[in-house]
Amino acid sequence: MANPPIASCLLYREQGDPQSYGSLGLKKNWSLGKITMKATIPTVHRNAKLIWISGRLNFIITLDNRGHVVIYDTFQDYNPIVLNENLEHVYKCVFIDNDIVTISKSAYDNTILFHKYILAELQVYKIHRLQILEDVKIPLSCLKDINERSAIVLIEKPNTIEIWSLQRNYLLYSFIKKEELSYSFSSGFLIYWQKLQCSISINVICFLTQSCKQYNLLSNNDIYFCEIIKGKLVVCIEGCHLQIIDLNTHHNVCVRKGMPKQYFSMSSCEASLGIFNDGTGVIIDKEVKEFRAIDEDYCFADLFGKPILYSAQNKELIIDSKPYTIPFTTKIIQQIGCNPDTQNIYLTEKGIIHIIE
Repeated sequence: MANPPIASCLLYREQGDPQSYGSLGLKKNWSLGKITMKATIPTVHRNAKLIWISGRLNFIITLDNRGHVVIYDTFQDYNPIVLNENLEHVYKCVFIDNDIVTISKSAYDNTILFHKYILAELQVYKIHRLQILEDVKIPLSCLKDINERSAIVLIEKPNTIEIWSLQRNYLLYSFIKKEELSYSFSSGFLIYWQKLQCSISINVICFLTQSCKQYNLLSNNDIYFCEIIKGKLVVCIEGCHLQIIDLNTHHNVCVRKGMPKQYFSMSSCEASLGIFNDGTGVIIDKEVKEFRAIDEDYCFADLFGKPILYSAQNKELIIDSKPYTIPFTTKIIQQIGCNPDTQNIYLTEKGIIHIIE
């Protein structure tokens, strides 16, 4: 990588320097340079489909559809190490602070297991994991949401709704479940809603201020998604326009583009991105920013709050709403990911990973 501060930071970490993992910011100015190929490496399980890829420090980490988690060490010629044990199927990986957390199904029953790997230990080739949320005894079907941005899991049991902290390793909140309500958790807020005769009643509970606010939207359709971004409720009802409601003023901004065909929440900050059928996309942050997005389907990742999209149709990379041409030929891209430390971007095809910068 051509950025000395990042390379030095990685070297210090490899040598055991306990500096902050969050000290790096977005240093690469993509607008001044062009996309170049850094390397192409083979995957361990060549016939498996990668469903997730990301990076931290000197590691590239992947999850495939067979449940294998593999890390590739850039300091050791991309030497691969399989993290999970035999017969263990991992369904999800998330980064929480300096750790990677995996969610897998037990090989002995139908319950799910949460394991934490410390990145600093992986750097010295110590493959040690710690089971967390040991009191969570549920099947995979009860796991309703994993919010990487808030580091929580939302669990729906037959009689209760539970919110557990992956960061603190304990139960944060528990509520009696009501069959007529649907639930979501976003940015420290519990959102629950109910369909009435001609409208939808949405309640937003702020745990910090111990307050509850109610909003009514005229529709008989189901809610497609809703979340909190920068003090605003972003809600999309099936068949309707995207709406952004200020939690304090109740001011409603309607994005009159219909229902988004794709919607992505950023993991590194309170922001999101929607792709619409009119050939545009919008970034929802403090403001709503529109950009060109003409293709049918995109893969998504985010780097320090900057959205990164890849279009398999036009082989176009969009970084923070600006298009870039990929300087090599690709076939079918499975996933896109990035590394906030090295600021490399990863594109995956069947059996290979492209590393670009």
